[in-house]
Amino acid sequence: SGKDSATTSTEIRIQAIYALRRVAIKLPHKVRNCLYPVFKNPERSVEERIAAFIVMMDSEPQASFLELLAQSTQRETSNQVGGFVYTHMKSLAESKMPRDERISKACQKALRLCKPFDLGIQYSHSSKWQAMDDSLEVGASVDLQTVSDKRSVLPRAATA
Repeated sequence: SGKDSATTSTEIRIQAIYALRRVAIKLPHKVRNCLYPVFKNPERSVEERIAAFIVMMDSEPQASFLELLAQSTQRETSNQVGGFVYTHMKSLAESKMPRDERISKACQKALRLCKPFDLGIQYSHSSKWQAMDDSLEVGASVDLQTVSDKRSVLPRAATA
């Protein structure tokens, strides 16, 4: 049926976006140039747009690109996308892990340009839980990302 084929093509596009994670570090500019239009397009599904954002963040973007992403929330029409971007950047800004130091500082600055989206559990969000023992120089971090649909409290997708 038509709905099934539309769902299938969306799922295929999402998987294609996530496949770019494999080259995001080696070809960061190409990946961002490919995915930024997907992220900005309100005609795309929430899942596609969030996937594009996640992979762009995996490309270790510079501060100027993070600021561009943060500014985009000012005009964001989807609470799902806006909520995810805001909470993801906020989690990174609050990170105490040494490996996140550069992106944490950049996200702290970028957050000043970000429209706050504190909407509740029925909206997409990204969380980070961390524990660090400085004396042993050991730490652990768990990321939880959910893509939600406002019609249900249960998320449509979740990754940890």
